Amino acid sequence: MENKYADAKDMLGQAKAQFDMIGDKLGTAWCLHSLGGVLRMGDKYADAKDMLGQAKAQFDMIGFKLGAAQCLWSLGDILRMENKYADAKDMLGQAKAQFDMIGFKFGAAQCLWSLGNSLLIENKYADAKDMLSQAKAQFDMIGHKVEAAECLEILENILHMED
Repeated sequence: MENKYADAKDMLGQAKAQFDMIGDKLGTAWCLHSLGGVLRMGDKYADAKDMLGQAKAQFDMIGFKLGAAQCLWSLGDILRMENKYADAKDMLGQAKAQFDMIGFKFGAAQCLWSLGNSLLIENKYADAKDMLSQAKAQFDMIGHKVEAAECLEILENILHMED
């Protein structure tokens, strides 16, 4: 699997260089975002945060709010995986607000899911249930049945933990 990540990083690096050369800032930003995602999946969180921070700055500079919000979500999710829950909640809250502002319901639902899972890990069951219930409702509303079912599964697990 590590080889696949290395190959992906190489290809994205080449694509970024091409976009840089022709002055395509949006293409460069997407490459940075994708590089951050590859690094995140490879558990290279510090490097991923650096790439995602660069991508967010680039998206902000060109006014592409969806890309910036996706970077915020990825950064928040990395913080959650690093057990930095307060920072994660802040970042995910910012991402959700931005997704809500631009009307991207799937992104907002992902933020609710991540927030719910952060609260669950902190044993804040009532708040976790609230976030996950909101996420499920949002996923249902936009027709994402698998994600809605995952929310239900976690909600059921919370009920067992509370007993």
